[in-house]
Amino acid sequence: MISYEEAQKLITEHIAPLKTTKLPVWEAEGFVLAEDTYARIDVPSVSVSLKDGFAVRAEDVANASQEAPVRLKLLGEIFAGGEKGLVLKPKTCIRITAGAPVPEGASAVLAEEFARADGDTVLAFADAPPGKNILPRGQDLTKGKPLLPKGTLLFPPEVGLLAGAGFGEVEVFAKPKVHILATGDEVVAPGQPLSEGKIYASNLVTICSWCRHFGLATTYAVEKDEEGVIRAHMEKSLAETDVLITSGGAWKGPKDLVHRVLKALGWEEIFHYVRIGPGKAVSFGKLGKKIIFCLPGGPPSNQMAFLNLALPGILRLAGWQNGPFPWVFAKLTQSLSGQEDWTQFFLGKVFIEKDEMWFEPLPPKSRLSYLANAEALATLPEGKTSLEEGETIKIKLLKFPLNESRY
Repeated sequence: MISYEEAQKLITEHIAPLKTTKLPVWEAEGFVLAEDTYARIDVPSVSVSLKDGFAVRAEDVANASQEAPVRLKLLGEIFAGGEKGLVLKPKTCIRITAGAPVPEGASAVLAEEFARADGDTVLAFADAPPGKNILPRGQDLTKGKPLLPKGTLLFPPEVGLLAGAGFGEVEVFAKPKVHILATGDEVVAPGQPLSEGKIYASNLVTICSWCRHFGLATTYAVEKDEEGVIRAHMEKSLAETDVLITSGGAWKGPKDLVHRVLKALGWEEIFHYVRIGPGKAVSFGKLGKKIIFCLPGGPPSNQMAFLNLALPGILRLAGWQNGPFPWVFAKLTQSLSGQEDWTQFFLGKVFIEKDEMWFEPLPPKSRLSYLANAEALATLPEGKTSLEEGETIKIKLLKFPLNESRY
């Protein structure tokens, strides 16, 4: 067996992002930039008003106050998206709306609450220093200046930034197509009749749901423990997808056929078994350019191997540089212990008390309930035998927002 750190390193070394593709900006959310980007235009393209009010010359209203208002002649008005047209002269003003181009001759905008229209004149009750309430051309974004670097994961604000900077489309890393194959004579696809001794393929549904949660195109199937059937299914799925994930059949029993089939297909086994608990019976390899992860069948083992090794590897194909879950600091509500020569994973809930986050380990009584109730994951690294109650540790947040209102 290899260590958890070694397994992570091997995945990083053997997985590189897929080819790039161009997407319209309105479809780019959730993808990773495959290019360094630079602003294509100045934003704003002209100096604009930040408020509704009156475009003025700063020197004309320098001494204006409630007690001594300054009267200005109103020349007209200008709206957002309109042409400049009007030119400001001494002792005049122009009504202006937020976002409208600042007219020639104006050096400030007097907010509407500090002025009052009076026929064809305006009374100014406050001063407006040069530049007041004006956003100069290019102050938000400057043409040619760096915008977002390659490797940026695009959230809605980043996509909006690209659109505002002049991008109609952007180059991103393609997302992998994933196929999940659950094997076992005892495994039944959800929704089908369940006879005695059979179980529903909950692992399959959970993995599929995690993949779709991260925007990955995912297909799935359940097959019996028959070598020929499994081989035919693998050959077909590998021809159509970038990643094959198998669930079950990964141990050493007579019906554990997954590795036997993969060896017959000529796969490159990169590692088989990792010193993690739960999840040790996890394998990683390649067949040509296709990525394969073999996961154990027990629900906790299946999920820990997937979340900590397979999922980060799959997302690397999509250009992700960091793991899928945020790390946060939390205090332990109770001590955790494990073997010194293993990396141990613990699922739990989190809550806030007196402005501090706490991690409360869940008792693994029911395997499916244990997984469903978990909000975060704590790690006891190899080389340590315990983490003490009240100790501050780093945990991975698996769910956000959390289900409980106490968070």
